[in-house]
Amino acid sequence: ALAADAADSLRRGELVRWPQADRARTIADGLRSQPSELTFAHLREVVDQMVTVTEDEIREAVRVLARQARLVAEPSGAVTTAAYLFHAEELPAGKTVVLVSGGNADPAMFAEILAG
Repeated sequence: ALAADAADSLRRGELVRWPQADRARTIADGLRSQPSELTFAHLREVVDQMVTVTEDEIREAVRVLARQARLVAEPSGAVTTAAYLFHAEELPAGKTVVLVSGGNADPAMFAEILAG
């Protein structure tokens, strides 16, 4: 995972700082920022596990949302859908709620993803 510093931090039990160059490689630009000390403290309190997804899975989730749900979602807003589509076995049993946010997709990038 290209911007999985929060997941890495939770796994290690301490806030891990990734270089900007590593975080900037993901198409999910809304996930490029590092969690602050306060955010990490909240994550430790309320999050049991994080599921990471690949860049291809994010792109496919954007396509599925556009074609099947008629939603325009930026890549960062589609990561939850990618987790649901490709990593359902890692999610807790029972009902799953997937939040889709962020329609601020660059038109050229969105067209490229849909064409892929």
